[in-house]
Amino acid sequence: MADGWARVTGRPQAVIVHVDVGTQALGQGLHNASVGRAPVIIIAGLCPYTEAGELKGSRTEYMHWLQEAPDQKAIVRQYCRYTGEIRTGLNAKQTIGRALQFAESTPKGPVYVASAREVLAEEVDPYELDQEMWKPIGPGALTEDAVREVATALTEAERPLIITGYSGRDKRCPEQLVALANLVPGLRIHDTGGSDMSFPFSHPASLGFRLAMDDCTKEADMILLLDCDVPWIPSRNAPPRGCRIYQIDVDPLNQQIPVSFFPAHGRWRAEAYTAVRQIVEHVSNDPFLRVKLGEEKYTERRKVLIQDHQARLLDIESKLRLGDDEPLDASNIGNVLKHSLPESTVYVVEAVTSAQLLYDQLQPERPGSWINCGGTGIGWSNGAALGVQMAIENQQKESLATDEDIVPPSVIVQIVGDGSFMCAAPSSALWVARKYNISIITIVLNNEGKSCPVY
Repeated sequence: MADGWARVTGRPQAVIVHVDVGTQALGQGLHNASVGRAPVIIIAGLCPYTEAGELKGSRTEYMHWLQEAPDQKAIVRQYCRYTGEIRTGLNAKQTIGRALQFAESTPKGPVYVASAREVLAEEVDPYELDQEMWKPIGPGALTEDAVREVATALTEAERPLIITGYSGRDKRCPEQLVALANLVPGLRIHDTGGSDMSFPFSHPASLGFRLAMDDCTKEADMILLLDCDVPWIPSRNAPPRGCRIYQIDVDPLNQQIPVSFFPAHGRWRAEAYTAVRQIVEHVSNDPFLRVKLGEEKYTERRKVLIQDHQARLLDIESKLRLGDDEPLDASNIGNVLKHSLPESTVYVVEAVTSAQLLYDQLQPERPGSWINCGGTGIGWSNGAALGVQMAIENQQKESLATDEDIVPPSVIVQIVGDGSFMCAAPSSALWVARKYNISIITIVLNNEGKSCPVY
């Protein structure tokens, strides 16, 4: 739930767990938040470090000996942006403040703070922190030389391609990508993460969503990687020799992925929205590029792009089998949902093997309308969908109170495979939803088996 809320708002949510056993129970949820760049602050207890009543909070229970791990923070350290410990109540707020700075600074993700019972029982005088001095790191931008190099490469390439993954998490970014695609005829946008709606499906430049296995990479002569972890599978669809490759990312070296050898002629640490806006401004205002983009070949490229997109839409439509006797496969379900639910619907998708087919039929247009895990720990969506609903409902209440940019009511639809649904204590999620009146629609795709790669 905290993960889902964080993905909608960008603000970290708190999870409280019990010492080492509670920390271990975080399991794949922690992986999903880390890989999916969801800011979450986890607060855990530590077993008391005194055993004979020396301090208030000393050990009083049998389990206090059994639940003391040699290094409890090590259980989660490799998945967290920060792990810390409150060792005295005198700087408890500073420790939490520092953890939140890491959680909210890009690449966002989970942080973990632990404390023993003696510290939590400590009495201190009340104090405050000036929150203006505890903000996360501000957005990074491209240098002028980098903007010029990338903009020129995009414009001069014959088959330019942008591959993205997380850029749609900033809901301002899709609009900037649309502006760039409109400026550079023939530019195509491909999503290999499927984590967020990063580019509107209806735009002629859209190649939709595929898990890094589309042949578009084999045809490009210039590729810009934008907030993307896995742009292609080197053994399957690597770019051709001579392709110019650039990368703009808040974590361009994938520091938490030991084996990640994707080459690039230039890498820059910058936030997607800021960087794309800079490139759009440069292309719009550079006289040389404007003259070049007015050449006849760019007009022809735009026509070809539109034709290819229309052919792709016809191919997607051809996969539908909507007769009364036809099975409800992923394509049919996606089409029915698209034409039955309001445009304000938000889809929380954990369909794994069916996600790409669903994306083709749902054809997301609105930023924030498609939310996928980004990680690979199945069982994410049961709680995430509830968090998404609560966050959007809260945003709507806040917008009504201020009369600014009123958020429309949304239907939250969880689409989940049967294996994923069963892997995350569905009875607990359904109980919480009923207990707290969290209204969502859950669609379970039952293929009566488990699909996974076979070699």
